[in-house]
Amino acid sequence: MSSYADSKAVSKSTQQLIKKADQGDLAAIHKLISIYGKGEIVAKDENKALYYAKQGAVLGDTQSKYMTGMILLHRTDVSKQDIAEATKLLTEVAESGHVQTQATLGSYYLTGERLPKNIELGIKWTEAAAKQNHGLALNNLGWMYYKGTGVQQDNQKAVEYLEKGVKQNNALAYANLATLYSRGDGVKQNDKKAVELLEKAAELGEATAKVNLALAYYNGIGTKKDQDKAYRLIQEAAEAGVPQAIAMLQEAQTDSKGCREVKSRVDGKVYTAIECPLF
Repeated sequence: MSSYADSKAVSKSTQQLIKKADQGDLAAIHKLISIYGKGEIVAKDENKALYYAKQGAVLGDTQSKYMTGMILLHRTDVSKQDIAEATKLLTEVAESGHVQTQATLGSYYLTGERLPKNIELGIKWTEAAAKQNHGLALNNLGWMYYKGTGVQQDNQKAVEYLEKGVKQNNALAYANLATLYSRGDGVKQNDKKAVELLEKAAELGEATAKVNLALAYYNGIGTKKDQDKAYRLIQEAAEAGVPQAIAMLQEAQTDSKGCREVKSRVDGKVYTAIECPLF
């Protein structure tokens, strides 16, 4: 492959990185994968990011192999050949004990996202990553036990793994453990605890948690009623692209007096309220 160093469009600092990468400098290769993949400093370029990822992979670098697989799977026009190449690389890296790859493969196989759904392989790699205390894997394994996905349903094991995920500060683990506390599944029912967990999940950036947190504030469940905060949370979740939050905002109707009928759906239940301005 030819170098990108002669391009007039790149800055001097980027050209220096390119020259170092061409000499086998892995730090430079990692940086180039990042800046081309994210569009930092330079224009975003999937092909160039892939070029440097493959360059690092040829040198036997685990992180570069992982990034090569991820870029291939996330290509706009991903082909069967891309999927096959990515699967081979990611499996090789996962077998070497790379925990991020194990967790990623586990998640993709369980959901059928990016890779063909395969519960057996999903469990295998999720369990492998969970043994290394990977937060997402612990969350996924906990939710699998809660739903009985590929394993025998077990609320106690669900709580055990979700609590381990919380210890790893995983946002989804906080949100899912909140569900168990809200329903009293595997733990003593506790709305206040559920709200505390949702607050933490939202703080860590889990947008879907904001919907349930908004309903808690709106209805005063496990916390003091605060409809303004509830509405702000729904707006934030909608801005983050959460379909349920977007639907809730679209259903809000405003009449000539400024009153709004707000409807929301959670777990099949419909919540309706009328909001009117005070002045």
